[in-house]
Amino acid sequence: MKNGFTMAEVLITLGIIGIVASMTMPGLIKKHKRVETETRLKKAYSTISQAFLAAQAKHGEAKYWPEWETSSEEILKRYIAPEIKGAIVYETSEDKSNLMCYEGKFVGDYINGNKESTQYGWMDKVYISSPFYPNNTASIKLMDGTCIGLNYNSKASPKQLFIDINGSYRGPNMAGYDLFFFQIDQNTIRPYGYNWKTEDLFNLSKTNSCHPKATRGGMVCAAKIMNDGWSIKYW
Repeated sequence: MKNGFTMAEVLITLGIIGIVASMTMPGLIKKHKRVETETRLKKAYSTISQAFLAAQAKHGEAKYWPEWETSSEEILKRYIAPEIKGAIVYETSEDKSNLMCYEGKFVGDYINGNKESTQYGWMDKVYISSPFYPNNTASIKLMDGTCIGLNYNSKASPKQLFIDINGSYRGPNMAGYDLFFFQIDQNTIRPYGYNWKTEDLFNLSKTNSCHPKATRGGMVCAAKIMNDGWSIKYW
């Protein structure tokens, strides 16, 4: 009568465990990443929306703030940062690679048309040339590392707002994965694409859609996530 496993049986068992783990772990890791992204995005959106509402309660409707004509940095300093505990404002830069809470380095390495490295890329891995603008886009970093960027433009409505849920110093710095686009429409923050048809949000042939293979895809992924009940279903 055997009192234990033979070495061969142990090795076979360990091999089976290894095979099962190799099959299940990638799926578990991916699921964890999705949940983490959903949670961080929802938290960041709630934080900036509440700060925006609180600022309007003190200073009047956002659409009338005079700083929209001069400086996104001043908008963040005067109105938004005071409403978020521990928030740090980062000024704009002449170099578009030094925007979005830049602290001397960034992880993304997407090559633009001039063979220069840029911070962020679309889902098809093409570099993002706009709407990050030198001498315009300022940003604010939250205590959890989230970076929120803002553009000012007196003639443009809605205004542009971006949320990088883990900061530019952590990857992948890609639209739809850790970078999400919003807009300030009059006095409300909405996800870019909120007014798109539902079927277009994941339409391969629609530029900027949330389909991973769409041209410059990822711009409407926040709208897609919110439309799906704060759930990521595209990766």
